[in-house]
Formats: sequence, C-alpha cells, structure tokens
Amino acid sequence: MDLLTDIVRLMRPQTVLWRTVDAGGRWGMRVPYRETPRFCLVVIGHCWFVPDEGEPRLMRQGDYFLLAGKTCYCLTSDLDVMPRLDALRRRARQEDYLRWDDTVRGAPMRLIGGHFQTDPEHAALLADLLPQQIYVRASDEEAGRLTRVLELIGEEAVCEQPGRDLVMSRLVEIMLVEVLRRPMLQIEGQRTGWLSGMADPQIALALQRMHAEVARHWTVDALAKHAGMSRAVFARRFVERVGVAPATYLSNWRIALAKDALINSDRPISDIALSIGYLSDSAFCTAFARIVGKPPASYRKTCRRAPSQAAWRTIERSA
Repeated sequence: MDLLTDIVRLMRPQTVLWRTVDAGGRWGMRVPYRETPRFCLVVIGHCWFVPDEGEPRLMRQGDYFLLAGKTCYCLTSDLDVMPRLDALRRRARQEDYLRWDDTVRGAPMRLIGGHFQTDPEHAALLADLLPQQIYVRASDEEAGRLTRVLELIGEEAVCEQPGRDLVMSRLVEIMLVEVLRRPMLQIEGQRTGWLSGMADPQIALALQRMHAEVARHWTVDALAKHAGMSRAVFARRFVERVGVAPATYLSNWRIALAKDALINSDRPISDIALSIGYLSDSAFCTAFARIVGKPPASYRKTCRRAPSQAAWRTIERSA
C-alpha cells in the first residue's frame, strides 16, 4: 500500500458535507473554524478569500483552496463588505456561519464549499499532516487532472440528475487525493508536514519503510541507511520536512492506527499492541495514555458511545 492510500484510508473521508452558494451584486459570508479540512471552488464569477490571518486573495472562476489550519475565513464580493460581516460577527456565536446579501443584484457568482467529514479521532492528525493551505489557480498549467475533476464537480453541483449527492461525495474524495498528489513546489503555505516529507525523495523512502513495516523496531540509523544519508543529516532534514523527529512521527502513526482499530474492530488490545510494534500490553497502554490522555480500554468504550457531530447552524442577514 502506498502512503497516500494509507493516509486517506485511515482518515475515511467517506462522508463529505458540501453546499452550493449562489450570489450576485454585493454579498459576503463568514465560515467558522472546523476540525476537518475545508475546501472552496469558484464555479462562476469571482470572489475575495479573506482569512483571519494572512492577506486577502482574489479567487477567479476555477480557482480552488483547501484549508487544514485553524483559520476562520470570509468570502466576499468586495473587501468593502467586511465591516458588515464584522458587525454580524459581534452579535453571533463563534461557531455560527454568517451571510449578508445586498438587495441590489449584480454579476452572478457560484461557489461550492464544504468540509471532509473524516473520522473525528483522526481530525487532529490530518491537520498536522497537511500544509495549512493549498491553493490551486485555474490558470496553473500543472493543475491537469485536478482541473478536470473540479470541472466535473462544478457541473454536478448544478445538475438535477438522480444520485447527485452520491456522485458529488465521490468526486470530492477524488479531489482530495488529486490535491495531495500535486508537487510540493505548487503548494503554498506551511512547508512542513507529511506532504512536504513525501516531496523529498530521500525522506519519502524513510516514510514508506515506516508505513510498510510499522511494527519494526526502527532506529534513526536504520532509517538513514534506507534513505542513503548520514544519521545526522537525515535526522535534521526529517524534522525540517515533516516537522517532528522520526521517532515522534512513528509513535504518532502507531497510535493513530491503534485508535482506528480500537473503534472499528473488536480485536483484543494485546493483538493491536503487537501489530504496531509494542511487545507488551503495559508498554502500549502507557504510550497510548500519554499521547491520547486515557488508556486504550477507556478510549474504546468512550468513542464507541460518542454522539454524532451536530449540523451547521446558519444565520443569514439581508440589507
């Protein structure tokens, strides 16, 4: 199994929440922070993307972004709308979705926005693995297959054919994979994370080996040898690319696999521990409790009883 498949299967982005937004004239909306990655695709017209942190960006038809960082953002027809959204924000809850529309209609705009509903226990891991922001311009020559997928999403969002929701869900999953396939040179924003590590051929070799043999007792020396690097250079570059030391990355990945097995299977804890490289139950339980905050048995019991996440609540305002 390749690393991308490994990551996406663990995250299980099988349920995707999305909505089509139509507007015209002057308008604006504020999207609150969510634990799962968020995306936006401009299908018709253009709009401004205004993050709480960072510079505004004009998005044209066919432009797309994926956010994994803890950032709230606004989408507006023009920057002069921001004071109105800020006024709505002061009267609303932090988790509310806000929208304002002028009564005067103008040039049409349509976008598709939403987020990947991954398994909750892996939301933080996915956010750590991805760059904070991935932005794709329709004019990018390298966009290739991704552009075609985005065009299909735009077409499907406005059609009324049977099975539209199912097709949209599958297309958006493919969109996530295609985004992650893009060369690191085309990714803007945070430069550390799993994706950055995969863009480095030598670090990618080490990541591949850790994922392929997760139960093996890996040392920095052994990983450096597989990467064809000295121990010191490998350790330094791994931290620079991935953001954490090799041992920390491996430990986090093992615990992620353990969490998945505890929730989605009835395998004994001892079997799970052995399968990810822990030779004793006590060593596994200690490591799991240190990282997760509770022992494996308690985690399994709690998460299997956890309620589903609540739906978005919308506040809309008109001039």
